[in-house]
Amino acid sequence: MIGVRPTLGLCCVLGAASAGCGLSRLQTARTVPRGQTQTTIAASVLHTSDRGFLPLAPLDLMVRHGATDRVDWGVRLFFGAGALGDVKWNLLAPERRTAVSLSAGLGAAYTGSGAGESSATSQPSGGTVHAPVTISASHAVLPWFTPYAAVGYGAFWIIGYGTRDPAQSYAPRSGTGDGLLTLHAGVELARASGRALLLEYTYARPVVSDPGDSFEFAVNQFISVAFHTGRGSAFER
Repeated sequence: MIGVRPTLGLCCVLGAASAGCGLSRLQTARTVPRGQTQTTIAASVLHTSDRGFLPLAPLDLMVRHGATDRVDWGVRLFFGAGALGDVKWNLLAPERRTAVSLSAGLGAAYTGSGAGESSATSQPSGGTVHAPVTISASHAVLPWFTPYAAVGYGAFWIIGYGTRDPAQSYAPRSGTGDGLLTLHAGVELARASGRALLLEYTYARPVVSDPGDSFEFAVNQFISVAFHTGRGSAFER
């Protein structure tokens, strides 16, 4: 579900027809309390710099579990056919109204078997490996009202994109992958039970491009609406 610009004549949208993009944040900086599990579902509208608004509203699913008072871990859908896991550490005491956290993760997805034709719903063959790092902050202005913001960088290693002509020469891979700088701003509207509605805006801009993978991201913008469960087992509330 990532917009891209044509590179070597190739253009597509990763996972456009599938669920789970993996770029939106869908959480405040606060971690899930120790021993508790939280499930989040979301839908997003996507705008890309090369295609405008896409007529898609794929669903996101994320489950997080509190490991300690200041650390949780989560798993979410990634490009529909993959998964993205991460660990988040709250740098401040959990009883404070302000939270500042650092998270890092690793994900992978099989992204189709097409040859990368120029189509809004085509997908690159092979797969994608993703490693994001994010720092986020949030403040509980009121018990039910928590604005949050985050900035992150994600590296994407695109494997097997497009069809290469053996008669042509191609640039070698740099090894850096393609990098996106992501900015997130949102608000969580929560109930005492822990259930909450989240409204979020995400801006993702390419800052690194690997010339050897025949692939280049466009600027992506997401408007997301999410709901997460209360405290308890994953699907209890």
